[in-house]
Amino acid sequence: MLIPLMIVSMLASQAPAVVDRTLAIVGGRPITLSDARTALTLRLVDGAEVDTAVVQRLVDRELMLREAERYDPPEPAADRIEAGLAAVRAAAGGEEGLVAVLRAGGFAERRLRAWIRDDLRVEAYLEQRFAMDDRRQDLIADWVIDLRRRTPVTLIDP
Repeated sequence: MLIPLMIVSMLASQAPAVVDRTLAIVGGRPITLSDARTALTLRLVDGAEVDTAVVQRLVDRELMLREAERYDPPEPAADRIEAGLAAVRAAAGGEEGLVAVLRAGGFAERRLRAWIRDDLRVEAYLEQRFAMDDRRQDLIADWVIDLRRRTPVTLIDP
């Protein structure tokens, strides 16, 4: 009985390890540090490091996705998802690199496919809602500001 007590005592004395950190909560959905790092590594979001600008882009993505889901945009064609996955695989340096990045970020390929699918759905929604003209980016920016007003967003310092 002495050995199990020693093991419990040793484990209890070790400092707790941080598994992940929440950077933002958008309408109840968390954006974690591992999400941000994985998205950056796979070039799913623009940026060089996890900073406020990257967190803002991930928040905006989540806001746009939530709004697009309300209007149920059409499912993207499977070949578009596969093309997106191939681009991400290439950015990761091939299949082995992709597997390593996904494992490090706590992602599964299924989650990555869903991410790509969601990005394509948002893209389809934006194409449907906003005309392709010189005011488009300003209109989208104003729309995202409105989404921020309507959706609870909690930013936690990255």
